[in-house]
Amino acid sequence: MKYYRLGNSVTKEIGRNAIQLTFADKKTMDSCWSLVDEEFPDFKPDLRFDLEKGSKLTDLVSSGVNVPGFMINERVKNIFEQCKLPEHRYYEATVTDHKGVAHPYYCLHILPNDYSMIDFDKTIFKKTTEPMKIWPELAFSNVEEIKNAPVLRINSLEEMKKYEDELFPNDIYVVLDVLRIHDSEKYDMLFFPDVDVSTIYISEKLANMLESEKITGIGLYPCDDIENLE
Repeated sequence: MKYYRLGNSVTKEIGRNAIQLTFADKKTMDSCWSLVDEEFPDFKPDLRFDLEKGSKLTDLVSSGVNVPGFMINERVKNIFEQCKLPEHRYYEATVTDHKGVAHPYYCLHILPNDYSMIDFDKTIFKKTTEPMKIWPELAFSNVEEIKNAPVLRINSLEEMKKYEDELFPNDIYVVLDVLRIHDSEKYDMLFFPDVDVSTIYISEKLANMLESEKITGIGLYPCDDIENLE
């Protein structure tokens, strides 16, 4: 199965701002920053935003919300609901455009996939002074340096965290190079933040659905760094 990195667009279709939305008021900001990455809240988030001056409204908008996932409209939600995602929730939100019209949106909050899917013995990590790569257009200028860095043998998530704790104070990073996983066909979205920070991967099936529906505001980047193991 082929995978893609899914992120927010960095093209002019979103306007001149990387973050398209601004918080509607202080209460909204407090609600967003009360959200926690790897657990669902016990309250209903107050998610009201204004479209930033110079930004354009798209199907998927960059918001700065403090959870892994995406701010999406009904079109994207309908597509996601046809696919298999890790454990997740949708929170209702509104985005007010430059004319004062409030548009319904949803904040998708996803939790990590089961780390037992990762075959750590076969996954390739590198030890490098180069920071973690994020997006091709923004931070992949150091791909060759990372590819040429020495391999760090890691056998478990616990061992990876131990290396990170030991190396990071010396400005040395543990960087994922090739992710090898089992049971990937069970999901159309993969998220392993303890291994690959903020990267969200989607299946070719989901990528094709987003492209065929001409969903705006997305960045899709083919990913050759995932290998599926039988």
